Amino acid sequence: MGGRGGASGIASVRRMPQSRAAIPPTLASPQPQQPQQPQQPQQTGPIQNQLPDQNNTPVSPDPVSALQGMSDAQLAQLFQQAKQAKLPNHLNDVDDITQKFVYTIGMNEKPMLLDQAAFRQFMTANNIPTNRILSRSINGGKLNTTAGNTASLTGKQVADMLKNSRLTYIGGKIGGQRLGAGTYLDMNGGGSTLYGSTTITGCLNPQTARVVTESQLASAARAFDRSHPQFARATGGYRDSSRAWTNNNMSIYALVLGYNVIKSDHGGYHNVIDRKALVLVK
Repeated sequence: MGGRGGASGIASVRRMPQSRAAIPPTLASPQPQQPQQPQQPQQTGPIQNQLPDQNNTPVSPDPVSALQGMSDAQLAQLFQQAKQAKLPNHLNDVDDITQKFVYTIGMNEKPMLLDQAAFRQFMTANNIPTNRILSRSINGGKLNTTAGNTASLTGKQVADMLKNSRLTYIGGKIGGQRLGAGTYLDMNGGGSTLYGSTTITGCLNPQTARVVTESQLASAARAFDRSHPQFARATGGYRDSSRAWTNNNMSIYALVLGYNVIKSDHGGYHNVIDRKALVLVK
């Protein structure tokens, strides 16, 4: 999380109409996706004891768009499938439905990484002013998993997980989820947010970031519940931070509505659910 900042310069997008676009196998049925070309041997034992690798982590191209082509019944079935998902070690430290949903749909693409010079060029080429730079300050800590392991991580290692890890790790499982579960950054021009010793900086990618404000999301999600009763029954209906500070489903609703970033109505806080929406400095 971080301090206050300026408003986002990326326009919010409306939920796309349902189409018959092809849906990745991970979204269409509970059958596991065929592994890609493995770069390491297949791990054995329960998946909860395994580290994320090419064999046990699904990756689907643009799953947020694929969700737009799913019917009410398909979305409800997908949510139920996600609730039963077994996750690799270091992702299952907390039984979090958003983490399971992101894992199930294969939303695992990485952010764009640029060095300082290339990042400045990207900002200039896309007419992004410096006051729209995002930052996140990070401390190290211990990661406890349900497999019974403990990993001690430095702030830099936590930052590297966001930039380079095999699978998206959804933050917010412990502590407040004011804007839903995800990775919180502050649009403050790139300064330290004073929450940790290691600070990462970047910006939203105009090509991949689909931004919705918290109030826009609340209105759209409640209308979505009325038009998608099966999905609403499966999820228990939309729950925002006013009713479920640490156990809301804001990020899941954002994804099914076609968004991957939730912006605060006040200040510059952004919850980035899909790290593909980011351009980060190496």
